[in-house]
Amino acid sequence: MIYPNFLQEGSLKLVFFGGKGGVGKSTCATATALKLAQDHPEHVFLLASTDPAHSLLNILSTLELPKNLEVRELSAVASLHEFKVQYDTFLKEIAERGTFLDQADIKNLMDTALPGMDELAAYLEIAKWVQENNYYRIIIDTAPTGHTLRLLNMPELIHRWLIALDTLLAKHRYMRSHFGGDKHLDHLDVFLLDMNDSLKSMHTLMVDKERCNFILVMVAESMIVEESIDLAKALSKQKVFLSDLILNRLTPESSCQICTLENNRQKLALKKIILNLSEHPLWTLPLLVDEPRDKLLGMLWSELDVLDKDPGRLIFISSECELPLHVESPIQIPANSSRLIIFAGKGGVGKTTLACATALRLQNAYPELRILLFSTDPAHSIGDCLGLRVQCAPTKVILNLDAQEINAEADFEKIRMDYREELEDFLRDTLPNLDITFDREVLERLLDLAPTGLDEIMALTTIMDHLDSGRYDMIVVDAAPSGHLLRLLELPELIRDWLRIFFSLLLKYRRIMRFPHLSERLVKLSRELKNLRVLLQASEQTGVYAVTIPTHLAFDKTSEMTQALQRLGIDIRALIVNQMTPVSFCKFCQTIADHESEQLKNAHETFPNLPTALVFRQNDPAGLSKLRSLGSALYI
Repeated sequence: MIYPNFLQEGSLKLVFFGGKGGVGKSTCATATALKLAQDHPEHVFLLASTDPAHSLLNILSTLELPKNLEVRELSAVASLHEFKVQYDTFLKEIAERGTFLDQADIKNLMDTALPGMDELAAYLEIAKWVQENNYYRIIIDTAPTGHTLRLLNMPELIHRWLIALDTLLAKHRYMRSHFGGDKHLDHLDVFLLDMNDSLKSMHTLMVDKERCNFILVMVAESMIVEESIDLAKALSKQKVFLSDLILNRLTPESSCQICTLENNRQKLALKKIILNLSEHPLWTLPLLVDEPRDKLLGMLWSELDVLDKDPGRLIFISSECELPLHVESPIQIPANSSRLIIFAGKGGVGKTTLACATALRLQNAYPELRILLFSTDPAHSIGDCLGLRVQCAPTKVILNLDAQEINAEADFEKIRMDYREELEDFLRDTLPNLDITFDREVLERLLDLAPTGLDEIMALTTIMDHLDSGRYDMIVVDAAPSGHLLRLLELPELIRDWLRIFFSLLLKYRRIMRFPHLSERLVKLSRELKNLRVLLQASEQTGVYAVTIPTHLAFDKTSEMTQALQRLGIDIRALIVNQMTPVSFCKFCQTIADHESEQLKNAHETFPNLPTALVFRQNDPAGLSKLRSLGSALYI
């Protein structure tokens, strides 16, 4: 059997498995690491996860690992703590040399300004593993699409951060050279140069197609294929080599109505893959009766096949029937007093579809309310689901219902530009108390030392701006996958501390730094953050609907997510189990349905008091008409 390069010996050092949530990235990454370790006992391999909602240890829970395979689930908190402990003295000394700030200001600023995002911790950790060269190959199970793109953008972010730090050193370097004649590099210069060299080395590896490959995993569903095509374009822009496509969970051809309809739907999506991604090898894996966990992982790649990419060979089997829309145990529709409805869950479980269907159902039930459907997922798909082009600003769907897919990075870049314009005006008109050559650059770079999650938090506080201004009465949120949603909900504390310190600096040095527009914007952000924290914990106004699918892994991750939300004081109103398999005369489908019933029993034991709706597999519920029907069936 012919295997792709990532399953063979060779020059590859780093392999990323990526794609939309729920497509089987973790399974494919884990199966790859196991096969390589078992086939090549003379080499040591590392399997690592950068997804905050880790799945690797769940998948491997009862399996004895080969001795030459290490497994790590990255902890952003632990990685960043280690980074701060290692470099804290250097960073504070750099800041003290290069600014008019005193030691207390520098300590506070650096304590909160260190990067606060999982992707940065992951990137630095991977860079360290590569530099240490202890592994023959590193296999990375990435977070869902939007946050994987942020991981790949880390070189640019870290480079900007290093420039900000180097700017702080420039003044001291000039004084030492000009007045003391000392042109030698000191320990702080060496520190920055070493970090920059490490960054360059990692970036060089990531754009080297002989040593680094990205494997795009997907399933043949229209929305997932659209997102996969977008990810492929982004990888090309970043010059990261997309080597192979894996099309997972292909339904077998049979006379069964469920299998036939699913198979035809997959072929439509497959045509789109072939037309848009024809230059990449396309490997297929079948839908399996049993979840590929533990020992079954060892057999996964024996099912691998290469797809014939001739669209003319995709023969559709005629079928006059559609899968009927079927929902068991519909749940209570949110009250008209609700202000914030959040759909949360693991990637790929159907949050977007259910959020869209709910927004349409709410608009029908409460036509007098102004409702906004809002996406916080960096890989937006509301527009694909609705069949409309949704903008960064609220876009009309129907009367009294708008949709918005916000661009957090672009919005924060606009703030940076506005700040620099305000700085230019200030320096042109103000006192000559600054050494303009250096202090001006320090001020220009001040926002580059903001916590890295600030842009996403500012996007989230747009919700409060909409509600407080009275533009909308209710907002339905299609949330990022669970790990990143939880991180986003925990970030306000970090941002609050940074804002407090930033305000104290503006106040303390008001004779030197006067930025009324920036101050006004940050005051508004602070107020909205406070209001958002209050709203999230107001159970009569805010509710989370946990979405899952009937698999062991999905229920495990849902349980972890609901416990974390409850610790944050956020109310879980209901559980929606999506993609249930209907009862069938087909032996294949019925075996899957029986496994799902077993998992459902476990879920009822885990969530005994939570209202639970079951949504069965159906034809693509995309477009306003089908989404309205789903919303009507889901709620009473």
